[in-house]
Amino acid sequence: MKIANYEKMKSGDLVQVPRTQFAPMRRGWNGWLFSEAVVLRKARGKKSKRPMVIVEMRTPGGRNDYGTAERTFYADCVFQTNAAERAKQLMNEDGVTTKEEFYRFIQREDVTGCDWIKFLVDKGFLF
Repeated sequence: MKIANYEKMKSGDLVQVPRTQFAPMRRGWNGWLFSEAVVLRKARGKKSKRPMVIVEMRTPGGRNDYGTAERTFYADCVFQTNAAERAKQLMNEDGVTTKEEFYRFIQREDVTGCDWIKFLVDKGFLF
């Protein structure tokens, strides 16, 4: 994972942020789950003056759905992501080319785990 460049970051960018630590005995970011997030704004810490990023991140929800939460992270905990490109590849493999087809696709009984793609569609990164 590569840390996102704070200077080039702007509102509306897609990034990846840590969501849950599932294995505290591991070192570094190895024991974490990450979520896609949209940058809302950049800021500086009040006391530390460290660069911070305020994001709207995806949180787990129901089957093929998600919730969102506004969170603040230090800039060195915000990472670049290629989620939009990966989602486009997966959608092309399944023959989904429009937003309407995608919503019909996730209604099928055998389709699960599309909450992150739905987040990208709803935020305008796909289709």
